[in-house]
Amino acid sequence: MADMERIELFAEYEIPSSWRDHFMSGVIWKEWAEKFPQIFDKEDCRLANNQPQYHFYEWCAAVKVYESTGYLSLVEKYQYKAHPRKQKIWHQLADEKTLAFIRSQKRAFQLPDLLVYAEDLSDWFFCEVKGPTDRLRPEQEQYFQAVSRISGKPVKLIKIRFS
Repeated sequence: MADMERIELFAEYEIPSSWRDHFMSGVIWKEWAEKFPQIFDKEDCRLANNQPQYHFYEWCAAVKVYESTGYLSLVEKYQYKAHPRKQKIWHQLADEKTLAFIRSQKRAFQLPDLLVYAEDLSDWFFCEVKGPTDRLRPEQEQYFQAVSRISGKPVKLIKIRFS
């Protein structure tokens, strides 16, 4: 595998471990949803509320990316029709070749966790988010490399660590 095809590290964020408990109890995700409505929509809130044990690392990464770069993120599920706001942005960013490739896949893998983009849509890329014990699986990395080749956009890695 060529080095330029490898998933590069975008950022490593260290956060208090207590944030996860606060997310699962609904405290932090509600605060973030109110503070960052340009990132989190009603569907994101519904998922966080109904599946509190999931989505924490992705939400945390989206907030940290915004705070450090000003770039917005679509958090998970942006390729699915059940998320119309995300679909609209995704279709504005991706070309037809990329969209056709994604539609042709048998959903063996989802797209990377975040679609990170400039507010004016002039720049975008993907980020996969991994928590303290998560790792990229070889099949996942292979799929992300294919997505990167087809889209012409990098897939980058964000690692979340507890302080």
